[in-house]
Amino acid sequence: MEVLVIKGKGDSIISRMKDGRVILFNRENPIFSELRPGVQVKSKVSFIAQNYIIVDPISPPETGVEAIKLGLRMLSESDNWEMAVLSQAIMYIIEQFEGLS
Repeated sequence: MEVLVIKGKGDSIISRMKDGRVILFNRENPIFSELRPGVQVKSKVSFIAQNYIIVDPISPPETGVEAIKLGLRMLSESDNWEMAVLSQAIMYIIEQFEGLS
């Protein structure tokens, strides 16, 4: 599964499932040290609990437009309608620029 890394509390990094559960990254994974907010990483689920999920990154993280688009898609599904509309507008602009190339 593709996971967007976001900033958690303090210096921690997390992500979120669509249902609101927190995604935690296995700190013992060798790729963990490469993770930072704003990158996208392919991961496999290693543990599922009621309130959280632990994943193991399976490839180095990706940055750039694809990570940004994943973050915008996550925001567009937010309960905060202002953020959802703004993220959809930004996604539209990115798609228009991509169509020019």
